[in-house]
Formats: sequence, C-alpha cells, structure tokens
Amino acid sequence: MKSKRVILTYTVAECGEYHSLGKYYEGIQTLEEAVELYLQMPTERMHGIPAIGINLHVEGTKRIQDSQVDILSGDEIDVGMIRLLSEFCGNPQVLEAVNAIIKRFPEKEVIDY
Repeated sequence: MKSKRVILTYTVAECGEYHSLGKYYEGIQTLEEAVELYLQMPTERMHGIPAIGINLHVEGTKRIQDSQVDILSGDEIDVGMIRLLSEFCGNPQVLEAVNAIIKRFPEKEVIDY
C-alpha cells in the first residue's frame, strides 16, 4: 500500500486566539510569504496576538481533515506543541519548518516543554 503524500503549508492569523477574528490566510506555500504577511499585520487595529502556523494536508483527503497548529504566537515559538500532535511529532517537514521559523525570528522566545 502506497502512503499518501503530506503537503505542508503555512497559515497567518491576525488573531491567533480566534482565527475567525481578523484576517486569516491559509495555503501559504513558503515561510517567506508567511513572514511577509505576518509582518504586515497592523497590531494597533485589534488586540489579537498575530500568529504563524503550520497546516498539514494528506493528499487525497478533504481539507476539513487537515491538521493545523500555530507555532509562532506573539513573542513565542511553541516547539513543545508539536509533541502533543501525532501528525506533527517526528514529521521531518514540520521539524524543518519549525527550525526555519526559529532561525527567522531569533528574538522570539522558544518554548519547549
């Protein structure tokens, strides 16, 4: 049985706590694009905490079955969160993406529990 390909994309939320509040972008192909959107978020417009997340889609499944988690939220990069989600834990694409986020935002605190 052939395993299905997992496609990693990024999300950017103006309000990480409630994605439905404010602008929410999904299906972003590169971290560079996600960072550009993240940096353009006008923080004075609302009191939400902007976030960059990772979305995993298994080829051939419905989008509603995708797994998404915010990794960068405000001043923190939550590395420990990926250990709690089986789809993310140990996935080489996710680890590469998280490491790229850490490298891109050295001023953010890395939370690893």
